[in-house]
Amino acid sequence: MILNKHVGLLTAALALQLGVVQAQQNPVKLDLGSFEGNKGSWTEVGKVWADPTVPNELQSEDGSGVFANLPSKKKQGADIISKEKFGDVDLSLEFMVAPASNSGVYLQGNYEIQILDSWTSTTTKPGDNGGIYQRWDESKPEGQKGYQGYAPRQNASKAPGIWQKLEVSFQAAKFDASGKKTENARFLSVRLNGVTIHENLEVFGPTRGAMTGEDVAEGPLRIQGDHGAVAFRNIEITPFDAKTPTISKVSYETFQGSFNSLEELAGKTSVAKGTAASLSEVPASVSDVNLTKYTANLNVAEAGEYQITLQVPGGMSGLAIGNETITDLSDRGVRVKKQLAAGDNPIQLIASKNRNWSVDGFNLSISGPGLRDTDLLVSEAGAYQDTDPILVDADETPVLRSFRDIPDYKRLSHVVSVASKEQVNYAYDLETGTLIQVWRGEFLNATPMWNSRGNGVSVPRGAVINLGTPAVNAVNSDYTASEEFRTKGYQLKNGSEDIVFFYLLAGESVKDEINVLDSGKGLHRSVSGIADGYYRIAAGTEIQKIKKGLYLLPETGLYLEYDEATYGAPVTHATAGGEGIFLPAKGNIVYNLLF
Repeated sequence: MILNKHVGLLTAALALQLGVVQAQQNPVKLDLGSFEGNKGSWTEVGKVWADPTVPNELQSEDGSGVFANLPSKKKQGADIISKEKFGDVDLSLEFMVAPASNSGVYLQGNYEIQILDSWTSTTTKPGDNGGIYQRWDESKPEGQKGYQGYAPRQNASKAPGIWQKLEVSFQAAKFDASGKKTENARFLSVRLNGVTIHENLEVFGPTRGAMTGEDVAEGPLRIQGDHGAVAFRNIEITPFDAKTPTISKVSYETFQGSFNSLEELAGKTSVAKGTAASLSEVPASVSDVNLTKYTANLNVAEAGEYQITLQVPGGMSGLAIGNETITDLSDRGVRVKKQLAAGDNPIQLIASKNRNWSVDGFNLSISGPGLRDTDLLVSEAGAYQDTDPILVDADETPVLRSFRDIPDYKRLSHVVSVASKEQVNYAYDLETGTLIQVWRGEFLNATPMWNSRGNGVSVPRGAVINLGTPAVNAVNSDYTASEEFRTKGYQLKNGSEDIVFFYLLAGESVKDEINVLDSGKGLHRSVSGIADGYYRIAAGTEIQKIKKGLYLLPETGLYLEYDEATYGAPVTHATAGGEGIFLPAKGNIVYNLLF
């Protein structure tokens, strides 16, 4: 097995290590009434869907909660612009793009994140779904007018007509008192369908089609509506406009030696003590192992609940706020959620450098009302400590056996993950003969398998669709479980492009063949040798018919395509494997999953 070890930028590593979630903010929820500029093509509806074979068309149903751009000859599509303006924000929304359609979301009206039907694309450009669109200069020669765009790391898109989720952390350009720009705008992170596709991207000016030709401190959210049918729901913006907290009036006391608990300090005399205006001005009194106690004032501009996180890389830490006292030390870092008053709040810190290889200093950060996670002090090791990811090279290792964790279920120990050149991937549980996950994009992160002692778990890197908890898919005509399942392994055909799994079910030999569709739109599956009854396709209780032989499964976010004349309509039923969507089986079952 050949694995590709890749060093990446992991800006949330400390939070992941400590299991930290930023202090919750109160988001601004936007509906169609929050925008202006609607010329009649935008309307509020209760439901939208698409036939993935019909270009630039969304169907809708009356109701509320979704606003859709449904342009027509009489009602030409137009951009809509939020009435409220924003600076630093987190943006979360869901969108549905029609087949072959195009839209975009502009932060501050100026910086576009592209929305596009990028289904089946295996390469990415700035103009693809989730890309940061290019800047534009008409004075340049043809082919060079577009510049400084950012392509997404991978295509994490879903099929048209499926709801997709976009999550953005954006930092606006900064200006001094005279209005001179001192810092460019940045996309701190962009996640598409749960996959990080951009991280810490600096944008040097507005992208093509911006509302203004220059950066601004605040601007509206703009949604493109003049390029085709698109729908949105659950738009939330969390502003981050609070003043950065400060720490002042620092007192410190340093003890020589390696300390793992506060009890070990009993009877010890400090080797250095003093005061400083800030934590960064405290002198490094001892270069060897030592423990330092700090007291200081933490000043916040607004009262509210804050989360403070302290980590001593390679050492131990203690943290207390207000009248509390530190009773023990932790080698995994400390986080505290605390109501703070506006102004100064007493704070106590302990940093124990208890090993010779521990670095000097510590990492201290805070988040709270109007404030995203902000560093107050960074150690010599840097703010974020994490293992470099170990990424499986799909060209070298297109099939990998491993453990797998799936939501709300025990760890699976006999999972086969399969990649393809179309970047259509899937995971199969050998213990039940179940197709458990499908995803589009990059293959696997094997870091958990090999980091430290490892736990054997691999993690899909693309936009994962979970098909439900593992259970033998074939059931009898009364939905009782089939008996005597026993795996007989699998056979590779044509590399990883076609794989046949074999198992015994109720004494009969079953052949389960899975291959990637030539179109790259999903998987083809053919199971033969099963008894008459029903075959479970996926979890869920909702089925929406698009047309004969094509159904949408909204809860999982995929299409089911099959010969309806042969097998009949899908049905839902509860079995030992949970609520599921079944097709009638007649000794075999053949279907496609499109995603």
